[in-house]
Amino acid sequence: MTEPFVQLEDEGILWINKWMKDTNIVAGFTTREGGYSIPPYESNNMGFHVEDDPAAVLTNRKKLADTISLPLNKWVVGEQVHGNEVQIIDTNDRASGAFTKDNAIPEIDGLITKEKDIVCAALFADCVPLFFADKKKGIVGISHAGWKGTVANIANKTVERFKDLSSDPKDIEVVIGPSISKDNYQVNDHVIRHIDPKYADCYEGENGQYQLDLQCLNNQLLLDAGISPGHIHKTAYCTYHHSAFFSHRRDQHPTGRMLGFIALR
Repeated sequence: MTEPFVQLEDEGILWINKWMKDTNIVAGFTTREGGYSIPPYESNNMGFHVEDDPAAVLTNRKKLADTISLPLNKWVVGEQVHGNEVQIIDTNDRASGAFTKDNAIPEIDGLITKEKDIVCAALFADCVPLFFADKKKGIVGISHAGWKGTVANIANKTVERFKDLSSDPKDIEVVIGPSISKDNYQVNDHVIRHIDPKYADCYEGENGQYQLDLQCLNNQLLLDAGISPGHIHKTAYCTYHHSAFFSHRRDQHPTGRMLGFIALR
């Protein structure tokens, strides 16, 4: 498996390498490094909702905005409620959730757009980032898939929204980004009973304790949604294992958030 992300210099960003070669797409995932927040949010926290100093969060976001040459007034961020709602966004939604959490698009965990120069952004600290791109139709998106969103099949819901914009699933590429790995994600029967038994290969365990592979489960759901196997690219980065990331499971509360972003030029 080829690692889909690459880090250039020490800028606190993992870029999606395969899309860097396509000048029409900018996409990546921040690390916890290279920002301005102080402990326990050191240093590149992107989340307003975690009780960090809002001024530091704004400075961190502005630094990223300058790096990708897309100002914050062109960003869109959803509320993220661990659901499976995905919204198609356009220029009328710009700046939602960018400068404050108070005007984030409510009850949304996925964003897609066919408009240029709009950043679809989402926050993470162990949950699975799903980056989508249909270069043929010029559509991109990102979804936030924790265990609840995963079992509610936000992967398929995102593909369905792409189809609403006349996208063919066989033309959609998906990058599964840094998230907690199977070895570090123990769950109980409450979680496992929500998973269709046909996906049993994505977890193992007994007596109410299981190791769940959320990347595996999302991969299978994407295949069932019609995405070609060769169009799904999974990272090897584990947010729990690698100290360059915030991890809710490892750090507990309080901790910061990384940001996944994707936009059309």
